[in-house]
Amino acid sequence: MFEIINQITNWIVTAIGENGAWAIFWSGIIEQILIPIPSPLITMAGGFLLITKEQPLLSALGEIFLKITLPYSVAAVLGLGIVYFIAYFGGKLLIEKFSRFIGFSWQNIEHLQKKFKGTWHDDLLIFILRAIPVIPISIISGVAGAIRMPIANFYLASALGILVRSFILGFIGWQVGEAYESMAQGLDQVSDLLTIVIAAAIFGFLIWGYKKRGKFLEEQKK
Repeated sequence: MFEIINQITNWIVTAIGENGAWAIFWSGIIEQILIPIPSPLITMAGGFLLITKEQPLLSALGEIFLKITLPYSVAAVLGLGIVYFIAYFGGKLLIEKFSRFIGFSWQNIEHLQKKFKGTWHDDLLIFILRAIPVIPISIISGVAGAIRMPIANFYLASALGILVRSFILGFIGWQVGEAYESMAQGLDQVSDLLTIVIAAAIFGFLIWGYKKRGKFLEEQKK
């Protein structure tokens, strides 16, 4: 499995060097929906391969945005929508199917959502999480879908955050040169660790919610 991922990763890096922005775009799609390749690798490889080291700063920043940030962000937003909608509709199906085991139904969730309306703070949080290079993108999409964050807010906050994220990584790739690959691997390892931590936190929250379901359902009746 790891050998296959390495082969795909090498193929992607080669494609970026040969085809530029188009390869960045299609690699972003592949990363989001198909293959667990190191997330920072695409944009950092783009920074190294597509932007010459001797280029003046302002010129380089413009090319990073046009050749790397823009195509990657469009691809990532298209891809992460799949995870969002799976969680958006799948969360309801799972709760309805297992409601007799977990002690509450989807109607209880809807009632709770009416009490806690989304604010700009939610959008800002999604934006910040998207912008941080080591935060796993898919988990954020899944959580946003599961709580049914408004679609327009989700896409706008996600797009802006990913623009910042990919620009930072593209700039780093340009600056560090040939060291981009090992650095991308390191960032991806941090992202994997955070994925485990977040998954454990969600699991712990579900256990806590199960134990508190009696109080939760009682408050629903008020």
